[in-house]
Amino acid sequence: MKIIGIIPARYKSSRFPGKPLVHIHGKPMIWWVYEQAKKVPEFDGIYVATDDKRIEKVCRDCNMNVIMTSDRHETGSDRVAEAAEKVEGDLFVNIQGDEPVIHPEMIRQVISIFTEDPDVYFGSLKKEITDADEIKAASTVKVVTDQKGDAMYFSRSVIPSNLKDGNLARVFRHVGIYAYKRDFLREFSGMPQTELELGEGIEPLRAMERGYKMRMKETEYTSIGVDLPEHIALVEEVINHSIRNDIKMTEAHFI
Repeated sequence: MKIIGIIPARYKSSRFPGKPLVHIHGKPMIWWVYEQAKKVPEFDGIYVATDDKRIEKVCRDCNMNVIMTSDRHETGSDRVAEAAEKVEGDLFVNIQGDEPVIHPEMIRQVISIFTEDPDVYFGSLKKEITDADEIKAASTVKVVTDQKGDAMYFSRSVIPSNLKDGNLARVFRHVGIYAYKRDFLREFSGMPQTELELGEGIEPLRAMERGYKMRMKETEYTSIGVDLPEHIALVEEVINHSIRNDIKMTEAHFI
């Protein structure tokens, strides 16, 4: 199975225009995402998919594979689908372009869904959350799955509601990394957006409303999505911590 990583990146953003090119420790954010993806040995190729010439230029200057796509795509998955028509592959992994400290193991976990069950064609990750504010936040996409691990519903509202007294059901956050087999991705991109997808602002509902399944795997890892300029400081602290740990390990090696 040939596995391709695609990083969709657009310049326009209502809350943070140009964020793929914002510098973090002297490198554009999209470079950090690309470098994390390069740590995944299963990948046969990694590409940035963009509709912006400025992002294309930076990618080429940084020796990153880049594919130009239409500027009319409504979602990242639609952009990945166009890129997939220009690259040979069996499985395509959509890596968010605004997560510069995504752990490579998270990417490997979503890939493992397909190696463990060859019948799966659409997959993603979930992580348990217990913080009350995070659970209530509309910016947190919650997911409920069946006993097999297939998603039953996604929502920005609190699901499950846990309104009854007694034992509370665990609450899971959707981790925004998607993987799709080629045929399903092509079919997905041809589906018109649905009422639930538009109402919730959550892409997988487009397929789920039509009866398609999406397999979810629980992860222990967490990442930081850069949605606002103030999130850059959080990312820089994570990178600083990683650099300090690398220095300590190197020093220990030579003692």
